[in-house]
Amino acid sequence: MKKFTQCLAITLLCVAVTGCGPQWKRKFVRKSAQKTPEQAYIYEQQEYRSEPAGVLYKNHFIFWRAWQEELVNKLGGNKVADLRSFEEALKHLGDMKSHLSPEKAAELDPYLSRIDALRNDYKADNYDVVRSRQMRDELNRIMLRIDKAFRSSRVKDYIR
Repeated sequence: MKKFTQCLAITLLCVAVTGCGPQWKRKFVRKSAQKTPEQAYIYEQQEYRSEPAGVLYKNHFIFWRAWQEELVNKLGGNKVADLRSFEEALKHLGDMKSHLSPEKAAELDPYLSRIDALRNDYKADNYDVVRSRQMRDELNRIMLRIDKAFRSSRVKDYIR
């Protein structure tokens, strides 16, 4: 045991004298993270070209129809989803109206006001199973009428 203690003391003395201490410290201490230079982003200005009014009208018509169909097919299932469908359908109808000439846009007003009234009834919980079915049928009738009267092939002369 005495021999072991002597060997250990000599080894520690040699290590201390030869200067291995800082190297060991460097080996076991975590290195600091090196900062990489931030990448500079260069944005080039490009000329914005908006779509023609006919294309925008078609897009809003397609989006309106999809939201209206979802409303007709799923009314009464989930109130939050139904209210979102009402909002999106009204928004896209308003966007369709903005692309039409004033006389044709005026024809869309009764449909907008009726869908808005149905949304307010639905929001106020003024419905039951029978009323929900009536609302669904009325929304379907409105959808068919708008689809027939405001299809892009029929209003292409009124798009501005």
